[in-house]
Amino acid sequence: MAGETQKELLLAQLETLGGEVASEQLRKALDLQKEEFDALLDKLIDEDEIEISDDGASVIRVALEEDDEDEDEEGDTENDDDDFSLSAPDPSPAAAQRPRKKRKSVKKSGEPVAIVSYRHGETRVNNPEVGMVHAESDPDQPRTSWQFDPHLDPVLNFDSARAGIENLIDDALASGDADRMRDALQELKRLQQPYLNWTGKAERTSFEIDTVSLHVHERIDPATILANAAKRLKGKNAADQWRQSDLFAAPFENLPLRQALDFYHHEKGWSNRLAAGDSLLVMNSLLTKESMAGKVQMVYFDPPYGIKYGSNFQPFTNKRDVKDRSDADLTQEPEMIKAFRDTWELGIHSYLTYLRDRLMLARELLTESGSVFVQISDENLHHVRELMDEIFKKENFVGMITVAKTTSATSEGLASIADILVWYAKDASKTKYRQLFFPKIAGETGATGYTKLRLSNGQIRTQNSKEKSGDVELPEGSSIIATGDMTSQRPPGDFPVEFRGSEFLPVKGYWKTGEIGLPRLIKTARIEATAGGRLSYVRYLDDFPAYPLNNLWTDTVGQNQFGGEKAYVVQTANKIIERCILMTTDPGELVLDPTCGSGTTAFVAEKWGRRWITCDTSRVAITLAKQRLMTASFDYYALRYSHEGLKGGFDYETVPHITLKSIANNTDIDTIWDDDHPKIDAALALLNAALHTASPKPFKPARGVRKGKAVDFANGETLHEWEVPFDWPKDWTDEVRDALKGFHTARQAMQRRMDQSIADHADQETLYDKPRIDKNRLRITGPFSVEAVPAPTVLSMNDGEAIGEADATIARSGETSRQSVWRAELLKTGVRAKGGARLEFTEFDTLPGLKYIHASGNISSTGERVLVSFGPEHAALEQRQVELALTEAETLRPAPKFILFCAFTFDPEAAKDIDEVNWPGVTLLKAQMNTDLLTEDLKKARSSNQSFWLMGQPDVDPRKRKDGLWEVEVNGFDYFDPKKGDVVSGGKKQIAMWSLDTDYDNRSLMPHQVFFPMADGKGGWNRLKKTIRAELDEELLEQFHGTVSLPFEAGENNRIAVKIVDDRGIESLKVIDLEDAAR
Repeated sequence: MAGETQKELLLAQLETLGGEVASEQLRKALDLQKEEFDALLDKLIDEDEIEISDDGASVIRVALEEDDEDEDEEGDTENDDDDFSLSAPDPSPAAAQRPRKKRKSVKKSGEPVAIVSYRHGETRVNNPEVGMVHAESDPDQPRTSWQFDPHLDPVLNFDSARAGIENLIDDALASGDADRMRDALQELKRLQQPYLNWTGKAERTSFEIDTVSLHVHERIDPATILANAAKRLKGKNAADQWRQSDLFAAPFENLPLRQALDFYHHEKGWSNRLAAGDSLLVMNSLLTKESMAGKVQMVYFDPPYGIKYGSNFQPFTNKRDVKDRSDADLTQEPEMIKAFRDTWELGIHSYLTYLRDRLMLARELLTESGSVFVQISDENLHHVRELMDEIFKKENFVGMITVAKTTSATSEGLASIADILVWYAKDASKTKYRQLFFPKIAGETGATGYTKLRLSNGQIRTQNSKEKSGDVELPEGSSIIATGDMTSQRPPGDFPVEFRGSEFLPVKGYWKTGEIGLPRLIKTARIEATAGGRLSYVRYLDDFPAYPLNNLWTDTVGQNQFGGEKAYVVQTANKIIERCILMTTDPGELVLDPTCGSGTTAFVAEKWGRRWITCDTSRVAITLAKQRLMTASFDYYALRYSHEGLKGGFDYETVPHITLKSIANNTDIDTIWDDDHPKIDAALALLNAALHTASPKPFKPARGVRKGKAVDFANGETLHEWEVPFDWPKDWTDEVRDALKGFHTARQAMQRRMDQSIADHADQETLYDKPRIDKNRLRITGPFSVEAVPAPTVLSMNDGEAIGEADATIARSGETSRQSVWRAELLKTGVRAKGGARLEFTEFDTLPGLKYIHASGNISSTGERVLVSFGPEHAALEQRQVELALTEAETLRPAPKFILFCAFTFDPEAAKDIDEVNWPGVTLLKAQMNTDLLTEDLKKARSSNQSFWLMGQPDVDPRKRKDGLWEVEVNGFDYFDPKKGDVVSGGKKQIAMWSLDTDYDNRSLMPHQVFFPMADGKGGWNRLKKTIRAELDEELLEQFHGTVSLPFEAGENNRIAVKIVDDRGIESLKVIDLEDAAR
């Protein structure tokens, strides 16, 4: 009951205070401890009663209303299992019958809210769109060779530390003692531990990388997608009407065909970039194909932390709890990609080579003022430091930042609860650095010395315990202060100082200011005398209400203020990357993350108006990142100079930074003193005259040289300025009280002028993490492209046009040195199929005289013959190769039972032929090849690697409605089941995302509608802020979580494309000609 009472009180407070209240204010109002308060918030968040603001500082009331009971009576019951979840929907009857709640969006009164995205004025070269690529337009390039300096001559060197190895082995063998042999083996293992000259380093001074293009597969503009769900969706041009003026500029610039085909020779408007592929290939392409050397301002690199088995990959979009050393998880992983697979062939040696190669290219991409951050655990920190010293030079080391990742950890020894950010600059002397700050709170970090108060009358006293704890309000008009030493180890001087009737000298060293400046500190009441006979400087908490961020970040645990669910197994907290970006970049500058993961760097860069490029070889990571970015929404940060765009920066908040030096150098203080202090002298004279007349009993001053000594007014003694009491003594008459009041009025008037002058002369520190928020604008993610090399998607199409000329491309699909590796891998791992099934083989042989059939083998379970044809390394398997491979297969006896085409990506016509060829008794199959097969230097030789996946055919149903509009329904994938030996339906349940291009131009996909059938109530488009959802039609937005499209008109090309992504991140594209579909 107590919990329910607290809940009711909290909600009542929110309603009373307007629906949005600062978290700390609300906690104090409820008189709850922080742990109790956080637990209550978590409960109400789960119940959809409240939301937390993006900065975690405020609690927001969310009003809920029940749907009408009959709202879904006419719904398609077949879709019930497909609603709102990235994890499997709850099958329980209670879940099925539970009435759904929808958010009742609350819109603030006033000006209309605009939904916009930041646009960048920079340009980028026209790298190829996938539909325009063929051998002539994007020919093979020579491999790129990169040189490095190992600081060691590549010759055999004698190591005296290992001189006794032969004796060690001989003695152990001769002893016949198992324990001694074991000790010898352990010693040998120790000697194999790498130092900076690791295996494979000194033997060569360069490495080569394939020079390939980044092909654009998708052009995504969330504004275009959400326009279809706008409330004002009426009439033919509704989508354009919904867009605000900021969005009239085309999200993507379509160059004329001739220029579009002339790759890398023309500029087009900037769009951010999400690339699927090996980071080494991506960075090399940026450098060699796009001339982007010196264009990246910051690189954030979060590599696998070590060489543990299977701890840094994720097999499914909805399964984050990957167990270390779990074969169940490992065998379901669709690709054991090098960025997240740790069991590498040479262990730490491969790991260091992996880091070195990528960091070398990152260095070339950086601007002269750029920075690189590597996030690493303490396991291999020492190796990373040594490696980066070599690549970036020791003098360009900037620092190491400790970031907390958890509050506790289970460990046999000392628990590891933090990671390390290793920060290097391209050139430390030119490094861009923006200081970030924490708010200064009295008694806490950065302000532990602020324990005193200066009351409104000028009196100074120590805070009591209740004031320190915040249980009582501070006296009105009071200021929190601290006192600090006035001495320094450096001049300007050690002169005597007259203060309150006494003379002071620095106890050691020198005064912090000179003979001109120190009197100004006294005049402004910034000097106090301590009981020990020293002078101290008075600092106000408001002089500088912030303290600098340092290299210990303890507030980075969890994803937000109250914790939060990760979307990816190795997801980094937003705050960590946010600080790195804010410290080293300005709005509009370019950030690169070669290990995308869930897209946190891209998300944070988008939030803060930076351009971004990120890549990953995991299709699960790419799928999660694409969804996260597409459905993101942000506050709109006001631009400092709107006509300059993002280059002009944001309109940031600032805080004053009053220093001793700024006061000491303020000449206006002398002017104010000369103007106002005579008035104080006159008021003091009146006070002393009144005291002589009234002759109260002797008074003991609390400050100055006569502190505690009686001043006898009857004997004609007078008070000095600093001896005047702040409060009226009870035995003083009303006439004296009036004079006392007059004195303090004059003194306080001068002090106000002094304080104002000090504030006017203060420096201002920019709060780069506090830009001004424009409440009349809301922001969504800007345009970004999804690119790949080689493409991880399989293009499965029934109808499409051939792309380019195939004949010349066949030269790229002949026998290569890699195909022997691929055959061995296929024999070892088999082909992974849906539901854990596997197609396994007993042997593979090459067939002399055949060019397009690369292997012949047998199915393990049946002995039936299978033929294999591999696609090229960095291009699509094309129709011509399928045709020629089938021609060769027809000549073979006995005839095969299966023909398996393995490729990284399939040309549309090739996919069409494989899916539709009718050869009695022979089944044609498509297998997607894992991009790890292009990175064999990091592959672990183990049979559980998942290098080949059987691909399904998307089941798409286009239909024309009676009103002349079209709609599309997706039914999932059809899969070949090796156990049944037949094609079976995959159903709708495993569709993580699907998108529809209503006017496909055969260049690249540009989705106009995007759906998340597996998203739950907090996923998919439900991630949008409630203020943005207020501008959308909830019913239309709801349809964006289903399997039936919104109605649409046929476009100019009269052709649509549907891309389906399953829960493994595997994509399939189907192109449909609407004229053929209408027949």
